[in-house]
Amino acid sequence: MSSDHETPALADLAARAEVVRVGPASKDAHSVTHVLTPAAPRGLSQRIERLAWRSAVGRNAIRISPLDRSRRLWRAAKRDRVLHALVRDADVVVALDRDAILTVWKLSRMRDLGDSWDAVYGGSAALFALTNRG
Repeated sequence: MSSDHETPALADLAARAEVVRVGPASKDAHSVTHVLTPAAPRGLSQRIERLAWRSAVGRNAIRISPLDRSRRLWRAAKRDRVLHALVRDADVVVALDRDAILTVWKLSRMRDLGDSWDAVYGGSAALFALTNRG
């Protein structure tokens, strides 16, 4: 879960509550409840992204463009009906890395998924949310 991996206490709480962990396939796949696979850039997009990551200006330009990995992850998530079903029944939805934050935030704003769950980033925040749930 982000840089702090699942703590034993969170694993115990997750066994008693519905915790959905959202992240791309490349991040600790064993701790991801539902792996999202964003479309990889191809052709010209791939070359632009590769060149842009060589400088700070280029990286910032990619982050505000549709080529950004978090935006690609969101595009994959908004069409994923399995993820939507998991989130509807969740107590806490956890973003595992920077790229998943946008997805979890946007999922929390979707009216049809309900508002009965907490959206958090990382294991510590998930543990806090689970222990303070009413």
